[in-house]
Amino acid sequence: MIEPGLYTTVQDYPGRVGYWDVGIPPSGPMDSFSFRCANWLVGNPASSAGLELTMTGPTIKFHVDAIIAICGADMAVALDSRIVPIATATPVRRGETLSIGRPKGAGARSYLAFQSGLKIAPYLGSKSTFPNGALGGHKGRPLIAGDYIEIVDADVDESRIEIAGNKHLPFISNEWSVGAIPGPYAAPDYFLKEDLDAIYSAAFKVHYNSNRLGYRLIGPKPRFAREDGGEGGRHPSNLHDYVYGVGTVNFTGDMPIVIGVDGPSLGGFTSAVTIPDAELWKIGQASAGDTIRFSRWSVGRAVRARRARNRLFRSKEPKT
Repeated sequence: MIEPGLYTTVQDYPGRVGYWDVGIPPSGPMDSFSFRCANWLVGNPASSAGLELTMTGPTIKFHVDAIIAICGADMAVALDSRIVPIATATPVRRGETLSIGRPKGAGARSYLAFQSGLKIAPYLGSKSTFPNGALGGHKGRPLIAGDYIEIVDADVDESRIEIAGNKHLPFISNEWSVGAIPGPYAAPDYFLKEDLDAIYSAAFKVHYNSNRLGYRLIGPKPRFAREDGGEGGRHPSNLHDYVYGVGTVNFTGDMPIVIGVDGPSLGGFTSAVTIPDAELWKIGQASAGDTIRFSRWSVGRAVRARRARNRLFRSKEPKT
């Protein structure tokens, strides 16, 4: 690693599942759609470890031949002196240097997959990095200059390369329509019906202080159905602590915050709506100043969307 980029971490999919009850988040890619696309292009299963690149990519010197793919935000990518397209499997030769810059347009994150994945020791069943807990990934932290990471198998196989069709790639924008299911603490007990209607009709702006722990949103101030939180606290957003879910839109006082993949598992603020798994990738691509509008989804629609996404990738991943 010559230059690490702004915030580059090792991640895998679906991350470190099964430890939410003891406060360890799943981590994994913020945009699992793009991550899975990158792995598919190089012939990997979705679970293969790759790199998440945030806003600015790294500069990497290769010491072996490899096949790579980059998906997500359209970052400027060059291999030595030649331009490399995103969403395309690209052979790399030993001694070449890959340079990844900023997004050329919309989007916040890109994902760099290596054929056969990265040689990283798993922690609690996952190679994903959780920097706030200093665990997983490469030494439990974002990558820095001088880091050396091995690819699992240096014998490249170009027959495993896939060609992406546009219908299988995520559409990156500055204006997002994001599906969201009402609850777990919605109208009429905690929010007024007008509050919930406003959530589904308002244009929220992404706050600059947003990251993998949570995405703060700027929008209309709710009026709430209660005057205060009772035994939970003085503000009407207060509750006794309960389990949060990744993707819940949590009102910390008057500010909505989308709980991220590295976010807290427990807290005492109301959650008005929840973004289902199939839509959560959009939050991972949202940048400060982007517009988010929530679309009312049912639980059934969320389940169908998740199954359809999984079927798409299962039909294209290598058989193991």
